[in-house]
Amino acid sequence: MASPSSMNTFRKASVAIALMGLLATNTGCSDFFKVNVDPLNPSTARLSDVLPVTQVAMGTYMGFSVNGLSQYTSALMQQLSSTRGIGSFQQTGDSFSTQWSGLYADMLSNNQQIIKQGTDEQAWSYVGVAELQKAFVVSQMVDMWGDIPYSESLLGSNNRAPKFDKASDVYEDVFRLIDSGIANLGKSSTRTIGADDLIYNGDLAKWARFGRTLKLKLYNQIRLTRDVSSEVNVLISAPTTLMQPGDDFELKYGASTQPDNRNLGYIGDYVNSGRENTIGKYFFDLMTNNRDPRIKYYFYNQATGPVSIADYQPSGSNFVTVRFGSTGTNASANNSSVRTLPGLYPVGGRYDAGGGGNATSQYGKGVVAQRLLTYFSRKFTEAELQLTVLNNPDKAKEAYVEAITASFRKLNAIAAAEGIPNTVPFQPAPVLVPQIPDVDNTSTQNPSISKYINGNPAAPVGAVQRFDNVAANAKLKAIMTEKYVASFGFGMDAYTDFRRTGYPNLTVPQSDKTGNPFDMALPPGEVDDNDAQTVSQGSFPRRLTYQLSELQLNPNAPGQPNVVTDKIFWDKRN
Repeated sequence: MASPSSMNTFRKASVAIALMGLLATNTGCSDFFKVNVDPLNPSTARLSDVLPVTQVAMGTYMGFSVNGLSQYTSALMQQLSSTRGIGSFQQTGDSFSTQWSGLYADMLSNNQQIIKQGTDEQAWSYVGVAELQKAFVVSQMVDMWGDIPYSESLLGSNNRAPKFDKASDVYEDVFRLIDSGIANLGKSSTRTIGADDLIYNGDLAKWARFGRTLKLKLYNQIRLTRDVSSEVNVLISAPTTLMQPGDDFELKYGASTQPDNRNLGYIGDYVNSGRENTIGKYFFDLMTNNRDPRIKYYFYNQATGPVSIADYQPSGSNFVTVRFGSTGTNASANNSSVRTLPGLYPVGGRYDAGGGGNATSQYGKGVVAQRLLTYFSRKFTEAELQLTVLNNPDKAKEAYVEAITASFRKLNAIAAAEGIPNTVPFQPAPVLVPQIPDVDNTSTQNPSISKYINGNPAAPVGAVQRFDNVAANAKLKAIMTEKYVASFGFGMDAYTDFRRTGYPNLTVPQSDKTGNPFDMALPPGEVDDNDAQTVSQGSFPRRLTYQLSELQLNPNAPGQPNVVTDKIFWDKRN
């Protein structure tokens, strides 16, 4: 992966493109204290100019790229393997400075401008959208960092030392913010949102359904802290008011290269020859063992045979990666031209038809959206709630099957959107992207959706059988494991789900296999990989470190938490 200096350069370049000609902020304020960027300058900015800035920033700093939290949380969750500190459970006060600063300065400050100015102008549709965006971003920041500046942040010169609000208090206000946002969407507005809305193109009904689904997600998140059954029942009993197929909350990218507005993860792995990402061995093994037909869409193998510098390559496979925490001979080898990369589904890269080859910008289009909250995620959440809160395993199973089916439909829509391959000059030859059939067929090389769900001779244990297993917690494990696979491309929720449930059962490296404290019993959800050449420099973190400059410059800031023992308030796992 890229160096910290190149990360900062990449952040500046991508944000500059995103903000070009839209809005210049941060004037008259200290640049080093991001939570205090004054959102009120310029006070006469057009709301239609500010809105896309907030959405691009949201996708950038939460997304699956060097600038986004999803790349790092995907590494924690072993969907990716990282050679940065996070790849051995190490963090510093600078590990997430780009994301912390970007979310406050580029997203939340501009978003607050929309709320203030939209209220003054009675542009209620803009206010409602901005409130829902704020609710989503703030809740995610709490999930990553815990206590954050909230009630006193974004005040500019009126308060340069905001307190860090208690995480549970922020969550409670987020529920209020969602209700306010939905109510404002229903008011008569002096401004109409349209193409400036990069997510829903001004469809306020979709925004309202997103808001209610976000509430459902957050009630699920706090279900171990209090009884949420009544609130959950109200939402689930009105399913048409929640996100529907086609309502996915995602930032859409385009194919333009001047300026480059392709998926940032695609730029990092296909345009940038140094590459950013390596696929996690655990993730690959999990999908392989389940005979998952999505593998060709998830991963692109550049290798065409045995690779001498591979840290890990299964016999007879073109899959090449670096093991999590590897100390092997080839752990630091330059494998950028042969490693397996994120493929079509997560970043709009190459569908793996088996031909291999060194990935370039001619491999794929990079137009896949950055997913943030999807319909299939809604159904997985319902399955978890039906099982754990409403005690209805039959309804849980129904939602579980629909969630898996919807995740396949999402993949097929992405495959179909590739269109005729020669619309982009693919090299070395056009690659047709098939869709996974939704009915049984006889091909073990391309099994159907129904066979994956229900089982078949090539994969005797299907997703339903895994759910129906009589082992303790088998149903919850099945739900969370399938959600983990479907979530590839948005690691934040996978990281949050794992801390809440302990699933899937991640294999992690122990320290040095010699009785060191890290070699003691692991918490639920973590299993020793029993690999003598993998070493952890720490234990699995239950939160992310704060930006160091915030702690140094704000007298009201707390100290840096112990990321292993200091849990987020909803994290009740041992």
